[in-house]
Amino acid sequence: MTTRRALLGGIVAAAGALAVGAGATAKPRARNAGGLTPPGRSDLAITARKRAAWGANEAVRVKPDGSEQWPLRFSPVQGLVVHHSALPVEADRDATMRGIHDLHAVRRQWADIGYHLIIDPEGVVYEGRYSGRDPVPVFDAHPVQGRKPLVVTGGHVSGHNMGNIGICLLGDMTAVQPGAGARSSLVRTLAGLSLLCGVDPAGSFEYVNPDNGARVTKPVISRHRDWVGTACPGEAFAAQFDTVRAEVVRLVKGHRAR
Repeated sequence: MTTRRALLGGIVAAAGALAVGAGATAKPRARNAGGLTPPGRSDLAITARKRAAWGANEAVRVKPDGSEQWPLRFSPVQGLVVHHSALPVEADRDATMRGIHDLHAVRRQWADIGYHLIIDPEGVVYEGRYSGRDPVPVFDAHPVQGRKPLVVTGGHVSGHNMGNIGICLLGDMTAVQPGAGARSSLVRTLAGLSLLCGVDPAGSFEYVNPDNGARVTKPVISRHRDWVGTACPGEAFAAQFDTVRAEVVRLVKGHRAR
């Protein structure tokens, strides 16, 4: 049984990597992957490995009566924030995901994983924060043109979680850059989200905290360290982050992903 499960997991992970790396347009199997596709840009489709596929422990997310430990809250998208996990990555990527989920949901008592999407070294994208029963990750429903998407509130940038989508690279980028697969997937994911959310990846915006009205101006695509006192997403990667943003802008402006 263990061997069969590992084999199936490897097949699904490989399919996810191909979908992200090549901008595949084939629809993923609903039970294993959730998809987000910007209108007219199938090359920037985001295919995320579902929580059930990587083994999220949903029991820690709900109370005995079935209600959420942290009630789901949705608000209009404002910005995109990039992180690194700053933790070792196991050969079994699903096990790494479960470890981060346990750290956030159980040990830190956040009820769930803090990030919305997570990207492994090969470029496979994983669904993070629970956003409802539908197959669409991150949002309350698949974004449509003319409507500002509503993102589920995560737990990844203290005091500024509402409206901010958190994307995390697995691994520690303190002294090294992300590998080619992870970097390419991150750029495509940020470009796809920019189009889906109708935000300018080259610009800045005034973040407004929906709870208290506090305002602060930040880049639309930002690093965790741009918001709070942290080294995240790692010294090495943070120093080169402008090149990532420039690549996202290039894709969004119509240069199709290869």
